[in-house]
Amino acid sequence: MKPTDEERRAVAARLRDFERLRPVFKESNVCAFSDALGIGYMDWEHICACLADLIEPEERTCHMRDAHWDDGQCTWGCICSECGAKHEHKSGKWMNYCPNCGAKVVEE
Repeated sequence: MKPTDEERRAVAARLRDFERLRPVFKESNVCAFSDALGIGYMDWEHICACLADLIEPEERTCHMRDAHWDDGQCTWGCICSECGAKHEHKSGKWMNYCPNCGAKVVEE
């Protein structure tokens, strides 16, 4: 049976509450989990964070700030606050997500 969004979010929230989980983790299992995640050696706190993001990724957000730059055409557009990508303004069209890094635009 496929887990519901609510169940996934609850598990991810419990994984992110690492201080509550800390006493139950044993150092001897770190290597197995790190290997399964393909992340190299990490401590339990980072392993839990990776698992939580795989189960329910935290939404990344950005702000697009108006800008002008000289690319030989004196272009007007916006720059993503997260990745710094420049996006030329297309008349009447503002984006909901940065086409470069995928962060959700929360403010123009």
